[in-house]
Amino acid sequence: MKSKLQSKPTATLYNDLGVWYAGQQQYACAAEAFATSLQMEPTQPDLAHVAFMFGVSLYFSGDTKEAVASLQEAEKLGFRDIKIHLILGTALDSLHSTADAETEWRAALALDPESSSALDSLSSDLISDNNFAETITLLDSPRLVPQRTAQQSVNLGLAYAKMANPEEAVKVLQDGLNTTPDSLDVANLLADVLTQLNRKGEAAMVLKLALAQHPDNPEVKQNLAKALESLGAGK
Repeated sequence: MKSKLQSKPTATLYNDLGVWYAGQQQYACAAEAFATSLQMEPTQPDLAHVAFMFGVSLYFSGDTKEAVASLQEAEKLGFRDIKIHLILGTALDSLHSTADAETEWRAALALDPESSSALDSLSSDLISDNNFAETITLLDSPRLVPQRTAQQSVNLGLAYAKMANPEEAVKVLQDGLNTTPDSLDVANLLADVLTQLNRKGEAAMVLKLALAQHPDNPEVKQNLAKALESLGAGK
């Protein structure tokens, strides 16, 4: 590539160079190569894909704001791939553009309704919006139960609890703990909801099991101490 760049460089060659740099995780250099390609040939046949690669390189080099602009341009140019929605959604969330991020998560789910990344992120955004009803609609599907992530279990359990349905929250969180037994977030929330239902013995048992898996976790220790104290079984 060096010899070709010294003789008669082309946009295609700079694209190849960008791909090579990206493979070496030298994303700033990759972004520079793609930018040069786009400047040299702004109407090249694979323009949408090059704009996408440029945006991804910008994102991984830390230039999130410019990455968003490039990825959105790639969308306008007709680039169709779930990856653009996942990366763009993540970038927009990091910039606190929640509504725009939600649009990208929905676009990703339109391509893959069972995308864990999109379900995790969209449900988390909905929770931050206090949109608990839509969180339930999104996540409470029988086909999702076997592959529900810890994040999804927490979000769905929290949504049911906030909608004054703690019994359903317990069911969801118990299912979640069976699927992801090492999740502290699921265990802590389940114990909290059980305590609210005055099922303090069950809450203590959940926390004991969590502590057995994470013996050095200070939050679980503290929660268990409170649960035991509430039961009158010691501190």
